[in-house]
Amino acid sequence: MRPIPLNLMTLYADLADGVIHSAHLPGSISTKKVKAKSYLYAVVADGTVKDQIFIGPADDPGARRIAEQYREAEQQAKQRRSTVSALKNARLPAPSLQVGKVLETIGHAGLYDRGITLIGTHAFRLFPPLLGHFLPSSALATNDVDVSAAAFVAADDDVDFEAVLKRADPSFKPVWHADDQKPRMFRASNQLTVDLLTRQKRGGRSPVIVDGLGVAAEALAFQEYLTEDTVDGVALYKAGVRVRIPLPARYAVHKLIVAGRRGATNPKAVKDLRQAQELIDILLEQDETALEEALADARGRGQAWKTAINQSLRQIGREARQGRLPIKLDS
Repeated sequence: MRPIPLNLMTLYADLADGVIHSAHLPGSISTKKVKAKSYLYAVVADGTVKDQIFIGPADDPGARRIAEQYREAEQQAKQRRSTVSALKNARLPAPSLQVGKVLETIGHAGLYDRGITLIGTHAFRLFPPLLGHFLPSSALATNDVDVSAAAFVAADDDVDFEAVLKRADPSFKPVWHADDQKPRMFRASNQLTVDLLTRQKRGGRSPVIVDGLGVAAEALAFQEYLTEDTVDGVALYKAGVRVRIPLPARYAVHKLIVAGRRGATNPKAVKDLRQAQELIDILLEQDETALEEALADARGRGQAWKTAINQSLRQIGREARQGRLPIKLDS
């Protein structure tokens, strides 16, 4: 796993700062006349949809100030798009156009701020610039997007999650299962799938209705651990899209647990262990404390957690480049 050159890390840091701290959506400004009076509108892109937002009378100082904010944001976005192109040309992982639109519309709906977390391989692909190293497995992409609602906080205004996805691609439709009261999976005509997951509560009932989203989610063990501590990542799509993802150390330990529970012969466990090993190798060099804390937290939640972690660490140890167990086993 080779380091990402410093100049690329600097470019990414500037991009992330601009994306995360952007106070206004970019948009183009248009003027319409109604009965001889001019009005300002902003046109804002969201997935495949272009929203026309009324600002106010063209001669109103407040409306002109708002219009200028849209213009400034659009100019900043243009600069960030150049940075995104440079980072993609340097082989940093970027989502496909279809996945990028999904990540964008979820963000524009404010769902990351309310606890929705991107997990799975598409989250893993956002880790390299956060860790400063290319990760071999991040070159592999999947045609499904996993999002966790384990930390989602419902508010007074409900969000129609299906409608959010349709802004990314109008062909998204629910995939129904026999026990579904509300959909927990959506698929577009290009076969891109979005799966909703959540924590498994006492009693193990699944799927679980997600209040405030108009959907259900498959309840899985260990989701609460994965989504308790998160960080902002930036997907290299358009001018950069802020995405809520798990901390790399938590992601790595979660993969150890899941792989240990699946068993060594499960094909999915192979991918889980590979991703965990790559993250562990980097964290041992850069932030061993974060890894040890993530392990201690998980191990403190019960013997089943310990057993799964230790089993996976033994497997990684036999295959690790260092030729040793990367982390001491805990009894």
